[in-house]
Amino acid sequence: MAGRVTFRVLFGGEDDARKLIIESGIPNTVEEFALQIKTFFQVTEPFRLQYRDREMDDQFMNLSSASELEDKATVKVVFMPSDTTSSNPLTRDASPTIPGTPSSVSSSSHGANDSDSYSSNDTIILSSPETRSCSWPKVFVVPRFSYCAEMILHSGNNEFNAHGTLLSPTPKTRSDILQGLAEEIMKYTAYPKDEQLEEVAKALIQSHPCLLEKGTRSGYCGWKHYLKIKMMNFRSKLSRAGHPEVAVNSLKNKRTGQEKPAANIKKPRKAEVNFCPSIPRGETRENMEAERVALLTEVKKKKKDEAEIKKMMQHTFSLRRQEVLQEPAIPEFHNRWPALFDVSEINLEFIRLTTIPLTSKFLGELDRLTDNFIKLFNAKGGVAGRKITAIMAQMDNNEDINVRRDCVLSCLSIYLNEDLDTLVKEYMDIESMAEADVAEKTMGIYAVRAVGHGPDGPGNGRFADVGVVLEGVEVLHNLQSVSHACVMLYGLIYALNLSYPKSLKRTFEVYQKILMDLDSTTLSPKVQALKIKLLQ
Repeated sequence: MAGRVTFRVLFGGEDDARKLIIESGIPNTVEEFALQIKTFFQVTEPFRLQYRDREMDDQFMNLSSASELEDKATVKVVFMPSDTTSSNPLTRDASPTIPGTPSSVSSSSHGANDSDSYSSNDTIILSSPETRSCSWPKVFVVPRFSYCAEMILHSGNNEFNAHGTLLSPTPKTRSDILQGLAEEIMKYTAYPKDEQLEEVAKALIQSHPCLLEKGTRSGYCGWKHYLKIKMMNFRSKLSRAGHPEVAVNSLKNKRTGQEKPAANIKKPRKAEVNFCPSIPRGETRENMEAERVALLTEVKKKKKDEAEIKKMMQHTFSLRRQEVLQEPAIPEFHNRWPALFDVSEINLEFIRLTTIPLTSKFLGELDRLTDNFIKLFNAKGGVAGRKITAIMAQMDNNEDINVRRDCVLSCLSIYLNEDLDTLVKEYMDIESMAEADVAEKTMGIYAVRAVGHGPDGPGNGRFADVGVVLEGVEVLHNLQSVSHACVMLYGLIYALNLSYPKSLKRTFEVYQKILMDLDSTTLSPKVQALKIKLLQ
């Protein structure tokens, strides 16, 4: 069902009720709905969902089908009991159940195998070991190390707490600790940033204070240095083992003229979680290529099997990503993967890459911050202020949410001393949109005005057609608005591993780090200043 919907979500009981808004409408599957709740409310524990059943006198019943959902419905989050962990530091943890993963959402909704769907207790579980389930955690949890290392650390911590004596680990113990940390880091990224390594080193000292280093400012500078070297060596081992995320940067896989270790390193730069996943176990590139050809045949049918297309798109994700990282021309890639260039598939691809919903998160945050943006825009003076005032005038006596979003995004670019018009080109009618304009466009959005709906006329802001162009190819059309096209272009930049437009670098940084909250800890000075003012 299309259109904005609202849900009342209960966490335990009536005393903890929260509001959930989904701009894209009611999800198609329970798994997708659970993922929306997981990402929006930052839920980390396994859970199942219940809804009020009118036929059962509004009693809560387990949610097994998205058809039971409706606008303004009340749903209840029921957390699943988990096994308690022994307090004995030498006891190894069992593998945890991970709820609401992108694999379970996309594959189960596409009719994948039984392991991708709900289990008997309706808990969403991770179904594919080749893909990651979450981005870098807000709090890094130090893993358990080898039996001997845990025993030594347990004794060392007791001695530190009793007498303040620091532990001097042997090379073998240090190696075990670093190996455990490297494997834990790899669950989130193969290329940790400097601040992430510092976070891990700090967490290690907090968990095991006996490892504190004397003579250093922070007490863990040496551990951070050890970690940096360990991750380099760990990546070398993974590359030799054929791990695609690091093997893609080996010298033999580099292009001619880039045969240097530090040249054109391909790694997550926009907070991607599954940047270069492995081919699923039991599959080969030849099998995946055969499935891609079958997918291409299915897409060209007059009566397409949408569920089958989604299933095959999910299954071929790793092959598609490895092709993307070879930087193919967009026209060629469009011909090989036409199913990707669809609004629903762009949303699903974004979830696979980041674990975060695209459209609902982007537009939901934009709507939530609109009033704060408008206050900032109204305070802007000079030439930029006059431009903003002219654009904001289009919102007067116009309650269309798309007009409002279009105006806010245009004003945002001007506020950042950029211009969205460098990306968006408007045409008064379809005849005036020359094919040459599209063919020459490397990256852009076109908008064709509806008949009788100019920017200052009645029903202002309405378009007959809005689309996205990449390298001269019209990859999307018939979008709802310019703001929706911006969302789709942002999603395509992730799906195709493209760079942000240089003329709108700060605008897209706001999209990523403020609206989508991806890698939001490191901001440019201008965007940092904007964020501070928004929160005042």
